[in-house]
Amino acid sequence: MANLLDDALANARTAVAGIKRDTVNEMRGPRAGYSTIADRLGLTKGRVQQIANAPRRPLPAAYAFRDENGTWYGEPELVKGGNAEAPTYIAFDPADKCNPLAGQVLTVRYADMDYDDRVSLYTLPVRLRDGSQYNLRMTNAVMDALFGPAQMGTPQSAEWEARRARRQKELGE
Repeated sequence: MANLLDDALANARTAVAGIKRDTVNEMRGPRAGYSTIADRLGLTKGRVQQIANAPRRPLPAAYAFRDENGTWYGEPELVKGGNAEAPTYIAFDPADKCNPLAGQVLTVRYADMDYDDRVSLYTLPVRLRDGSQYNLRMTNAVMDALFGPAQMGTPQSAEWEARRARRQKELGE
């Protein structure tokens, strides 16, 4: 449990550092240099420069998963080498019981990734080799595959709705 908390705190610190860096860089412009930003934030100019120039640290994120039938979802070829796989900590249990993936233990593929607009704030719990739980951030592609695409009227949403309808029929609902 302590390792889980330590990992969560380390991930939170990295996320906060990224938010600070992005905020400073968004504030910076022709009318707002480091001195102006420092005054607004109550920091020294040196600290603001340090925040703005802090390197991005990649963190592990789920970018694909395989269902129990062997079908891959998300972007399974996104990362070449340097990736890992782990099963979900428990069987997938969404609120929507007609979700086509409900009740399955999924195999998650993950790797260190930059946290950009592809990676969501939501996590997917996986079981590590030692049996402990680790909460991985997931890409938007994984989230869409798990819960259905956010944008309706696309080929991906039509495919997901068809799989959901088959599951609904199987459940007799």
